[in-house]
Amino acid sequence: MNVSMSVSLVITTYNAQAFIMRAVSSALEQTHAPLEIIIVDDCSTDSTPDLLHRLARAHGSIRVMSTPYNGGPSVARNVGLGAARGDWIAFLDADDAFAPDRLEVLMARAAVGDCDAVADDLAYYDAMAGQVTGRAMGAGQVPRTPIGLRDYIAHNRSGGEGFDWGLLKPVFRREFMLAHGIRYDPVVRHGEDFLLMIAFLMAGGRFFLIDHATYLYTQRQGSVSGRASGMSRTTIAYRDMHDGALALARDPRICNNPELVALLRQRAAGLQRLDDSYFVSVALRSGAVGAICRRIMRRPAFLPAMIRQVAAALRRRLCHS
Repeated sequence: MNVSMSVSLVITTYNAQAFIMRAVSSALEQTHAPLEIIIVDDCSTDSTPDLLHRLARAHGSIRVMSTPYNGGPSVARNVGLGAARGDWIAFLDADDAFAPDRLEVLMARAAVGDCDAVADDLAYYDAMAGQVTGRAMGAGQVPRTPIGLRDYIAHNRSGGEGFDWGLLKPVFRREFMLAHGIRYDPVVRHGEDFLLMIAFLMAGGRFFLIDHATYLYTQRQGSVSGRASGMSRTTIAYRDMHDGALALARDPRICNNPELVALLRQRAAGLQRLDDSYFVSVALRSGAVGAICRRIMRRPAFLPAMIRQVAAALRRRLCHS
């Protein structure tokens, strides 16, 4: 089957002047050159827009766009998705990078003609150490069979239960996305990739993974350096993600499937644990001990999360002191 292989690569930015060049350089160095590199700026307040326009003047493949308001990654990606002209659409976060052959290996799999999206494993990158530290799934651990709705939800339970597939960065067949009206939910600022993939799979999208690790995912806190990258612009919203998982469990297309409902409830429980841990970390940094006490009184189940977070903080301090 003859499958067209042109790729529109969409990069979204917000106050990324300090690190966007790494992402853009990796896009320009692809062995399978993208048809276009669409960079959508989400109303940055630093010099990111000026830098992007200089890049566009220097490289004919770069198109610079902007959001009408600061709407977060979903709004910015939708702008890029709507402007894309390639047969396939790839997304790259401003603080991440592609290995030089990423589009080449993904398009080789796409050329088989039996998929509407294809992704690979993540390579974890410690920005402070300047090195790749490992893979998310690991060599030989990537499923070779089609990824269905049940598989995807089962690997998105969050809360420390294995690698969260919501972090994967598929390349999508644009014709399929347009035909089914699949776009990012514009109100979602955290966990938007998970919801997009759910919509994709419920529309009958065919999704495969390959056993490569060519997406260089920058860790929030480096596993080697133990230091924060300072690059993430994600607005943490675990509680909203928790509520979204429960809302999906009530969706008419899902609610009559007990297995999917159970998996989504497990995801919600994991996100509740993440929300608890995040609350503790923020409260400890700001000295808001009273807020922690009030949360324990309202919800005693919160106490274990507090203990875990304090213990983890002590371990990190001992390891990197």
